[in-house]
Amino acid sequence: MLKIVMRDRIVYIFVFMTALLQGQTTYFVDDLIGQDTNIGISKAAPFKNIEKINQILLKPGDSVLFRRGGSWKGNFIPKGSGAKNKRIVFGAYGSGPIPILDAAGSIANGESVSYTIRFFNQEYLELRDLKIKNYAVSETPREYPIKNNATYVYAPKMGIYIEGKDCGTLHDIQLINLEICHVNGDMSTKDNGGVFVEITRDKNVSQQRKSNFDGLYVEGCYIHNVDRTGWSNKSVWDRRSLNSSWGETLANGKIHNWYPNTNVVFRNNRFEKAGANALIVRVAKSPLVEHCLFTYNGIKGSGNASFPFNCDNALFQYNEASYTYYNSKADSWDHKPDVDAGGFDSDWNCKNTIFQYNYSHHNGHGGILICNDGASKTSFNDGTIIRYNIFEDNAHHIVRNSGTTTNIKIYNNVFFAGKARDAVQLIYHKSWNGYPDNTEYKNNIFYSLGEGNMFEFTKSTSTTFQANTFFGDIINEPKDSAKSKLNPQFKSAMAAGTNWKAYLRFLLKGESPDINKGVKIDGHPMIDFLGNPIQGNPDRGVFENID
Repeated sequence: MLKIVMRDRIVYIFVFMTALLQGQTTYFVDDLIGQDTNIGISKAAPFKNIEKINQILLKPGDSVLFRRGGSWKGNFIPKGSGAKNKRIVFGAYGSGPIPILDAAGSIANGESVSYTIRFFNQEYLELRDLKIKNYAVSETPREYPIKNNATYVYAPKMGIYIEGKDCGTLHDIQLINLEICHVNGDMSTKDNGGVFVEITRDKNVSQQRKSNFDGLYVEGCYIHNVDRTGWSNKSVWDRRSLNSSWGETLANGKIHNWYPNTNVVFRNNRFEKAGANALIVRVAKSPLVEHCLFTYNGIKGSGNASFPFNCDNALFQYNEASYTYYNSKADSWDHKPDVDAGGFDSDWNCKNTIFQYNYSHHNGHGGILICNDGASKTSFNDGTIIRYNIFEDNAHHIVRNSGTTTNIKIYNNVFFAGKARDAVQLIYHKSWNGYPDNTEYKNNIFYSLGEGNMFEFTKSTSTTFQANTFFGDIINEPKDSAKSKLNPQFKSAMAAGTNWKAYLRFLLKGESPDINKGVKIDGHPMIDFLGNPIQGNPDRGVFENID
């Protein structure tokens, strides 16, 4: 027996020394057979608890792998950064269900919020193949919406919290194939939720270091049943106006210090049943959101499913937003009716946002919003483009253009309101301490089967329509020198089923009067909703007829 033990120790030491010489180590964590007195670099002798990993300074190329089928409680706060092409990887090994990490509402020493995983001033990290929860049973109300003015005290919670503080640029943080779910907590702040990323600074330091992230990648993740937000971020380096430059004094007396995150990518993610917003992307240059599903969000409070805020050149494409919940009564968590409950939103302080090739349907309060608060001395929303999207059976309104937005272009979309949708504002321009200016609508198909559907422009200025189709009995139909009121001849105008590809109903038949009847637009894309090439004058709507 003694010889066997000694032999095993020699083997472990040999493996350990080999790993040191190679400059990278894989640590295994097993909640069943693990012991924190083990070396931890072998599946046969793994660590047991995440607290043990918290004590290790990880090096570039290291990995921490949790046993599939295992479950851990507590705050996971790993130390160390990777390097270029040598990320530190946190993942899973073995077979069975993905490992579960759950803070269960616990708050680490010295912290004021609860998180399950925490990265601080770290970079070149890859977190993958884990299930992350943060659910405090003691804070669960008996029902939502909260009735009878009941008061519940919640600790702010996050599944994953990533912070950069006076750090310069942090690179390459990847969240891959994660399930982030069952995070309850404070519905009054958008910071509470599945993932929260922020850039902060020490207010007591006179010489502050401008900081950002270069590389935030979220792919293949399923984020659901979280309060209040699925994924959101902030940065203290966020001040600017429409045409200001670094160091310039703004109209509100503050200094332009906008220092955006770069290489921010969301791809193939599913966001479902967020308490309010599913995805908020702030202070970023050219963020990309594509092939994501946002469905049944806003279940407890007011919030559009997804939007950029204070970003340049944001691109949202090939996404689906559906069934965002709208509460019209004052019985939500804060006893107020919803203000926002739409699919997409180009929010304020954004330049040149593009929404293209998206499908927004059956949302409770709008298909898409473009907005900014005209009362702010520095706010703006300029150059938003909405093109080649399908908006189907969204309640109350389809497009809401709110506040002092400027130079908005909306073209080659399908706006569909079926028989079940009455009194829908197909286009709704409204005041938010001011009105929209210079909005263009071209090559769109407005298809209205309900009663009392309308256009509402209020006091907005320089709103123009060119080469649009208006089918149905529509109130306040705008002037359009190339207007068509003929049936566009969709493949089918029946109600959509549950299949996402129900959008194919809006393909044009070969006899459609809208074929080749669009106008050319500067910067027009080269492909339609399905990727078919666009040559010559485009068809109206989202599909080029290729019969």
